[in-house]
Amino acid sequence: MSKNTNTKPRAQRIDPQDEAVAAPPVKADPRSPNHPTQPHVSSGGGPRSEEHPPKSRTTRSRLLTITQRFATFRTRMPMWSLLVLALLFVGPVAAFEPVFGGGVGAIAAGAGVVCGLTIAAASTKWRWDSITTVLVVLATYFLLGSAAALRSEALFGFLPTGKTLQVMVLGSFRAWKDLLTLTAPVSAYSGPGLVPWMSGLVLSVLSGLITARAGRAMAGSIPLVAMGGISVFFGLSAKPLPVWAVLIWWGLLAAWWAVAAQYQRITLGQDVLVGRSGATGAENTLGRSSRSTVYVGTRVLGATLMLAISIGVALPGASYLGSSGTRIVGRDLVEPPLDIQAYPSPMASFRHYTTDLKDETLLTVSNLPENQRVRIAAMDVYDGTTFGMSENRGDGHSGYIPVETTIPGRAEGDSTVTVSAIGMSGPWVPVLGTPSQITFVGADSAGQQDGLFVDTWGNAALTTGRAGTMTYDVRTSFTDPVRDEDLASLAVMPNTSKDTNVPEGIAAKATDLTQNASTSLAAARAIEHYLSTNGFYLNENTQYSRPGVRTDRLQRMLSGDENLIGDDQQYTALMALMLHELGINARVVMGAYPEGGSQGGAASLRGSDIRAWVEVEFAGGIWAVFDPTPPRDHTPQTQVPKPRSVPRPQVLQPPDPPEAPAELPPTTRDQNADPVKHPDGAFPWGVVAGIAGGILLILVPPLAILAYKAARR
Repeated sequence: MSKNTNTKPRAQRIDPQDEAVAAPPVKADPRSPNHPTQPHVSSGGGPRSEEHPPKSRTTRSRLLTITQRFATFRTRMPMWSLLVLALLFVGPVAAFEPVFGGGVGAIAAGAGVVCGLTIAAASTKWRWDSITTVLVVLATYFLLGSAAALRSEALFGFLPTGKTLQVMVLGSFRAWKDLLTLTAPVSAYSGPGLVPWMSGLVLSVLSGLITARAGRAMAGSIPLVAMGGISVFFGLSAKPLPVWAVLIWWGLLAAWWAVAAQYQRITLGQDVLVGRSGATGAENTLGRSSRSTVYVGTRVLGATLMLAISIGVALPGASYLGSSGTRIVGRDLVEPPLDIQAYPSPMASFRHYTTDLKDETLLTVSNLPENQRVRIAAMDVYDGTTFGMSENRGDGHSGYIPVETTIPGRAEGDSTVTVSAIGMSGPWVPVLGTPSQITFVGADSAGQQDGLFVDTWGNAALTTGRAGTMTYDVRTSFTDPVRDEDLASLAVMPNTSKDTNVPEGIAAKATDLTQNASTSLAAARAIEHYLSTNGFYLNENTQYSRPGVRTDRLQRMLSGDENLIGDDQQYTALMALMLHELGINARVVMGAYPEGGSQGGAASLRGSDIRAWVEVEFAGGIWAVFDPTPPRDHTPQTQVPKPRSVPRPQVLQPPDPPEAPAELPPTTRDQNADPVKHPDGAFPWGVVAGIAGGILLILVPPLAILAYKAARR
């Protein structure tokens, strides 16, 4: 009995390179159904059947097959899938907020997600290529970044400016470090807000394209999870989100994977039969009731059940674990930058150096070239109480950065100078020239070297090591002081300091003094000349020269030339503030140099050699020195002269009146009369008797006890 061979042939995938070879239909070899055999003609002419070896496949054909499978078995997800992603992005967006505070982190991250998913939708709908998509992402980053992450710096709070564009360029790689090292909350700083903005923008674009355009829901969740990991890594150690919320989020993500997978099966017409494995065509499932419909309901029911189980496990688990805890995050693994605001201003010790320690040796320098100065610190911002050092502003002023020995970004110096700081207060490391290396020596050198920080903008250094005597070698290079002829063709740099509580009258006085100046250099010299010639020097702690640069102290000096009395503290602060009001970038520098300037060679600097001056920044990073302080011998006449002793005129005195005749006492005395009273100068027997009686009353009891004990013996 013959077997029925009327069966439907199985569809086979054909390699594109094999289509060019036309082969006659042949019978399939039962031992190798995928490799048919062809007739072979022998040399004698008779047909002989022989099996041919399989043809090898090239790498190109294999890659093409993989691409075809990827395109065949996945279709695009609908646009509503981007709304699901937007809902899932809420968790990572909220996780950015605790480290920022004030809604800054959530707004920046949320704006990035919205823009990114919008770009993904447009790229999917209009079939943008990768280059177009990347260009749109870059344009969005720069055009909308000011409104999303730099609102305090943007024009009208949302329009980009030259400064915001500069911050966005530099912040694309600096903001990550700033977010890790700055003390939370970091909403007071503008740069770190770029991290959630960039993360939300880039990762949401990737997630949207992979999900909606490529049809890979699970792979599209990788950027989603990555954004959550970034928010945790750059967040705080304390857990900002409750455990139950995190578990619910993971449950929603798993449910989305299940729904997306089932949508793909329905779209492709694939049906997993209940009770067996197989696939049927879409014509058997679409348009009528079938087991595929039952399977869809099962998947939806399973996703709902999974979400319910997640919530059920999360709620008791959260109550057991508690709502707070600690974790290891990125900021726990890095060393934070130096908080320069924690140190008092070096100018706070200026009066102490110049008065109490005026004869004490504070610094010794092995070689101080002619007309060179030792620098202690540079201060650029005023807060109404003192001139201090500002933090990292992101405009070239990076603040104090840790260094080992060599200062980065500087050419090696050509001179080596040994400096010993003996009686300095605070962590300041005096330097000179343009140092390229600082090497500590001595007993405490290891700790001092480990704690070395350098401010390349202010050309100053400090150490967090043990304070006290410091000895170190400075590898440096010296340049001649810049002259006005060299500065005439250079423009001054605009002011970048943010002063607060500026004394009233500073701007008006600066405008009045510089009304005839044709250049910024001439304006600075005019202010310097006025203060140094009209002012008086006095560093005594009197009502005429109180220490410090508080607002009321500076306002008193501006009230009239007769009140223009003070020392380096006040005059440098006045000039720097006037220059700031004129839009000129200036800073106050505290340092030391001998009276009359350095003459070269070794130098021993005392407290009286501590001084302060003003530096103005010109184009090309050139700083010019200004000395607004009057000469120290130009003191005011504040002492009221004592009146001279004038003898009184001799006046003829009138004659004394005649004395009354003296009455003789009676020769007899009344016995009942009161006794004669002693004059005031008589001996006070009563007082002596009272004191003696009091002493006896104190001594009698113990003496009586001693006498009693002696009698019993």
